[in-house]
Amino acid sequence: MGRVKSRLTIVRAQRHLSQRRLAALAGLRPDTVSALERGKSAGIQFDTLARICEALECEPGELFEFEPDSHRVPLLGGLDEDEIVRQRLREPGRIVDGPSFMEELSRQTEKPRAKADRPK
Repeated sequence: MGRVKSRLTIVRAQRHLSQRRLAALAGLRPDTVSALERGKSAGIQFDTLARICEALECEPGELFEFEPDSHRVPLLGGLDEDEIVRQRLREPGRIVDGPSFMEELSRQTEKPRAKADRPK
């Protein structure tokens, strides 16, 4: 699963504000702004977000960006498994049975092993 990253540091810097000044303008504690910028907060309440947006004169969407996973492991029983089955069914002469499906799934999800990890 991807993650949502804070752009608060960037937007604050573009406005030439210190963390302390932003906190004062938004009516927040400086450690709250610091935690949000460092990603040390589990979430943000809407009223806190609204205060920050008012202080920075920005929209909430400017403060966040979505970072998708660069490598996603297929989920058994999920859409990924279904897609593998559909691909196999489209191949001429291919069948989808338990053993061949599991072999294909393993092949697609295996990471290349380092030389030291390979059997001799």
